Amino acid sequence: MKTVHLLKIHGRKAWALVLLAALFLTGCGTQTVLTVPEVEPLPEPEGLRIAVASDLHLDPDNTERGEEVYAVQYSPELLDALLWDARQQNAEILLLTGDLVNGGKYHRIELLAEKLHAAEETGMDIYVLPGNHDLAPATQTEFAAMLADFGYNEAFSRDTASLSYCVIRDGLMILMMDTGGYGARSIDLPDAEIPDPDEAFLSSKTLGWAERMLKKAADEDLRVICAGHYNLLTEISHQPESGFYIQNGDRFADMLRKYDVPLYLSGHMHIRGFYQEQGLSELLTEFLLSYPTGYSVLDLTERGIHYQPRRVDVDAWAKETGQEDPVLLSFAEWQQKTLYDYSKENVAFMAEKNPMSRSREKKAVDFFYSVMSAFWDGSLSDRREEVKNMPGYEPFFLCADGFAYGWWLKDLIETAPPELAGFFLSW
Repeated sequence: MKTVHLLKIHGRKAWALVLLAALFLTGCGTQTVLTVPEVEPLPEPEGLRIAVASDLHLDPDNTERGEEVYAVQYSPELLDALLWDARQQNAEILLLTGDLVNGGKYHRIELLAEKLHAAEETGMDIYVLPGNHDLAPATQTEFAAMLADFGYNEAFSRDTASLSYCVIRDGLMILMMDTGGYGARSIDLPDAEIPDPDEAFLSSKTLGWAERMLKKAADEDLRVICAGHYNLLTEISHQPESGFYIQNGDRFADMLRKYDVPLYLSGHMHIRGFYQEQGLSELLTEFLLSYPTGYSVLDLTERGIHYQPRRVDVDAWAKETGQEDPVLLSFAEWQQKTLYDYSKENVAFMAEKNPMSRSREKKAVDFFYSVMSAFWDGSLSDRREEVKNMPGYEPFFLCADGFAYGWWLKDLIETAPPELAGFFLSW
């Protein structure tokens, strides 16, 4: 197994990143001319190509269009663009790791199922998991019934205590783990345990089922990858107050190590991230509705797993499908403007406490924008010395003194790993 560098995210840093992802949904309006990177096609697949997306938060009820930038208003379109783009990149399988809809209302789940059915007609198999936003009023039984064609009907085995299941195909076991975190009123499976209070957990019964599946994989020499909504490894999840903790998560992580499972896939945090502890790796896929509207691509071969991040080519999808909304037709540019204005607004806010000249404030904005853009495209590790020498480095950290972005951005510059731009894990 390759030794990797880790993106350090402890409790307060995890919260800062969630705040960051949420704030990427703020408005735009700057006249600044920005360079918009092209979205290039991925190379041809090496082996089985699996796309992984998370936190779709499909919400067809939020349909306002206006100057305010709030990407959930485009959630149906961005889901369509994701499904189109994954197929364009020759993905044979798409894993959706929870928070599929923005609250488990029946009509939202029905719309999701309609879109997923259309995508499967193009030849891509889709497997879903619930997150903490996907149930209530829908129950566990109703969720599995409404999305039966996306994993539950194809399952080799289903856990009777949760919405976990496993699929076996082409020498691969895909272990889809329901980590809960949804309200107790939605729990109605016969062997389910009800947490008090509602929180993410893996019950002893579910762990027993998972070990039986892993033992089968070992006995039959099957490769295994595993997915869940909540985060697993202790570096990101092991503070109960953080909102990311899974009861019995440590037990499950040890189980995956015992059976030599190399990779656990998760979401929930709304950021891209990579972690490794004691031989087990975890890949977090970013929030679909925030910058940069990305997903993960895994190529599985006899040698191992090759990961590449992928930005959804919303512009190409909009043109191909005859969209008329100018935002969708120039979505990459729109997002760059959003990112710049986010940087501008936050520097201006911090400068109220730490005043500086307009020219220095502008340099701080350009620095902040450049660092965040590099972080999200995976190049920050390579550009570390470049950004340290930018004219806005000193003005930004003087402006950010006393604010979370001061310590967080400096730490990010020092620790952002090259693996955010892609990595390889051997089996």
